[in-house]
Amino acid sequence: MPQARQDLEQFFHPDGVAILGRVDRDADGAALLADYRARYGTDRAYLVNPKGGQVGDVRVYESVVDIAERVGLAIINVGPRFCVDALRECGQKGIPYALIFTAGFSEVGSEGAALERELADVAREHGIRVFGPNTNTNAFELMPEVPGLRGGKIGLLSQSGHNGRPVVQGAQYGVGFSRWVPTGNEVDLEVADFLEYFAYDDDTAVVAGYFEGFKDPAALRRALQAANDQHKPVVALKIGATAAGSRMATSHTGHLTGNDDVVNGLFAQHGVTRVSDLDELLETSALFAKLPRGTGPNVCLYSISGGSGTLMAEIAESAGVVIPTLSADTQAKLHELIPDYLTVANPVDNGGQFLGQPQEQRLRALELLVADPAIDVIVVGITGALGAMTDNFGADLREFATRASKPIIVTWNSPKIDEPGFADVVASGFPMFRSFRNCFAALRDFSRYEERASNFRARPPLEPTVGERDATVDALRTPGVVDATRSRALLEAFGVPVVREDLVTSAPDAAAGGERIGWPVVMKLASSAFPHKSDVGLVALGVADVDAASATYEELTERARSLDSAAPIDGVVVQQQVSEGVEMIVGAIDDEVLGPAVLVGTGGVLTEVLDDATVRPLPLDEGDARDMVHSLRGHALLAGVRGRPAVDVEALVRVILDVARLATAADGRLTELDLNPVIVGITGATVVDWLVVAGEPRP
Repeated sequence: MPQARQDLEQFFHPDGVAILGRVDRDADGAALLADYRARYGTDRAYLVNPKGGQVGDVRVYESVVDIAERVGLAIINVGPRFCVDALRECGQKGIPYALIFTAGFSEVGSEGAALERELADVAREHGIRVFGPNTNTNAFELMPEVPGLRGGKIGLLSQSGHNGRPVVQGAQYGVGFSRWVPTGNEVDLEVADFLEYFAYDDDTAVVAGYFEGFKDPAALRRALQAANDQHKPVVALKIGATAAGSRMATSHTGHLTGNDDVVNGLFAQHGVTRVSDLDELLETSALFAKLPRGTGPNVCLYSISGGSGTLMAEIAESAGVVIPTLSADTQAKLHELIPDYLTVANPVDNGGQFLGQPQEQRLRALELLVADPAIDVIVVGITGALGAMTDNFGADLREFATRASKPIIVTWNSPKIDEPGFADVVASGFPMFRSFRNCFAALRDFSRYEERASNFRARPPLEPTVGERDATVDALRTPGVVDATRSRALLEAFGVPVVREDLVTSAPDAAAGGERIGWPVVMKLASSAFPHKSDVGLVALGVADVDAASATYEELTERARSLDSAAPIDGVVVQQQVSEGVEMIVGAIDDEVLGPAVLVGTGGVLTEVLDDATVRPLPLDEGDARDMVHSLRGHALLAGVRGRPAVDVEALVRVILDVARLATAADGRLTELDLNPVIVGITGATVVDWLVVAGEPRP
């Protein structure tokens, strides 16, 4: 398998390492260097401190430039004010990589952020790749070896050093890790770099990440696409779903978390499994690492208690896990081992007493479960620790691990783990969970990943035409709400199907406009001062004739003046009334982290109440647009309900793609675009109302 990131191979396997910072003068210098050589995987290590001197028989260099031999990596652990000079000396020496352990940069405020910018400038000036600052040396930590490891290893990324530790400690539960990379403030090298590295790493089967924010959307997409191409699942605990999480992420490592809906959209495009806590991150990643690729979704539930089986079935069904009925033949053979009054249809209850039978008889029950043609996976639920009973169950699983022809998953729900049965479950190497909730959520996520994997694809950048780009620049040249005339011209330039309308400036013109368009019409005030006109009574529906149009013109303009006497009024829009169809919303935003993104949802005046929308960042393609529509709860309305006809979903898909091209052409100048409602009819779709807000171009 090719290594796409040879530069990071060099980082992880340096040709000589220099340690800059405090020196323990009382240490055994030879032992100290031996420890550094072992930790960083090199045959040469050097101590550097401005005071120079000796540690035993080992020289302490006053500067890295005094070292005659080549140095591939510098470990910098000096005060934050001295890091810039230390990095500059590394550049003078020609050291290609630096790990900056020191904290006190952008995570502490503006002064630290200025120091961090200096670090970045020096790194660029000298061509040094920097890891950190505000990190540690765990990227070089030797991961624990797991005896008899079942499945593959996890590559762990974390933007918090401490929060990576409990995940790595999952090795005690039989989980293997290839490497743990805590990236810190990411002045240069970032999680996307190492995600891409793990995608091509032969020793990594799954990538797990604790993420607080992302820097480079293009690099992140490239890394996720590499993971997709190499069939490496990515499981992510992403901070930023709440305001509190976003605030703390910035104060912790200086990361901006980004709009959470846009993050979810990116994850959906690349099949990333998102979890919400550290235990889920560990257990879900371990399941992905241990379950064979292509494992089917059909699950058999096996326990020693009818109550446990009932609870398992309840939680499994809530998670969407498939629990088929075992065949009549399997049930009959199970009842040769298990009393007739116990259920064996699925869930299977062995009644507990069965675990006192000889082991070969107990193993026969497991053999029958894995042999059933309807079953792909067996989940064994061990709830309470019950001495010999659960010890025997654990011993059976350990013994059966060598002959199981289908995957087995175990839950040990009891907090009491100082049991031989628990040790045997760990030794079996089977995926293990501490709760039914996490177990069945992970199984659901694994099945979803397997379904999505068949459709992983690269998304080419959208390429608006020269005319479309020119129209965008013209419409968005001034920040703020774009007026009706220019916003309409912008939408039309991209082929967005806007409703027929006239802008009129008098009551007689309003009547004439209605005659031209055809009654009934909609009338709405044209003014950038009122972006959401229906909320303040500046929209009138069902205007039926000449007299009504004249009167409505006066009413709308008078109401606008009463709301804001200084508001600029361009006139009143007389618009074709489109009533047949399903109301949807299509929009675009420019996320401060991931850039432009497109939204689609169930629309109309109740958009915020229904809260039924989905987002995808750009670039997106036709498949994304179609997936977005089908993921909505309101998709049932589009398909036709209660005798209503199905509407033209493909027309809605075309509107989404039109908006995606517009957002691409805007190149950061589009703050907000709302097309609401977009009325999707039996044939075609029509945008009835819209709001376009221009912003300052990206720096």
